[in-house]
Amino acid sequence: MAAALGLESSPGSAAVSELCQNRREIFLEASRLLLTYADNILRNPYEEKYRLIRIGNPAFSTRLLPVRGAVECLFEMGFQEGETHLVFPKEASIEQLRKIRDLIAGERSSRLNESNQIHRSGASETVSSTQTAAQRPSRPVDSVFAPARQRPETSLVQSLEMAANILKTLQTKFEGLVLMYENPSIQQKALAAIPLQELKSKAQKKLSQATRVDKGKAAKLKCI
Repeated sequence: MAAALGLESSPGSAAVSELCQNRREIFLEASRLLLTYADNILRNPYEEKYRLIRIGNPAFSTRLLPVRGAVECLFEMGFQEGETHLVFPKEASIEQLRKIRDLIAGERSSRLNESNQIHRSGASETVSSTQTAAQRPSRPVDSVFAPARQRPETSLVQSLEMAANILKTLQTKFEGLVLMYENPSIQQKALAAIPLQELKSKAQKKLSQATRVDKGKAAKLKCI
């Protein structure tokens, strides 16, 4: 719905309409940064540093670059892409920048107003429900505290049942794994994947080496 409103209210800018397609939180953060960049130039039109946006800047690379329509808004303002920066040239139109800036500001104000209306509506509903609850007759003390005394027992039973279900599930899965590896065909596949001949050959070499070492030690002992 908000996206549709954005498309209707920004007929003069495809980039702003694209920006309005984002979720509310993403739009508000991206629009805040875009307005900051634009306002810095409008307030300081001859300051070179405000005409440059470093592409590697974390705020730009993480909060604007991935956002749908955000970089396009900068291009529509008049920024151009350089090797390491987006640059707002001296010959670029300040009026064009102001136009895109005002469209973004209008969309942002609209979203914030919607949020405030929802907040006020929710607050009035809360007050109404509180007043209704205050008008209800109070329950006897016993009826208020009786369920509270029963909760620990109910909670304990539920916890035990949950633990039993988890244990049963684990046992079932473990039994399934054991049965799977007892399957003769799976055992054959496992044996086929093991290089038995190579392992036997290595074992025999190790045994021969160990035997020679033992004989050498025995000969030394005899000499002693």
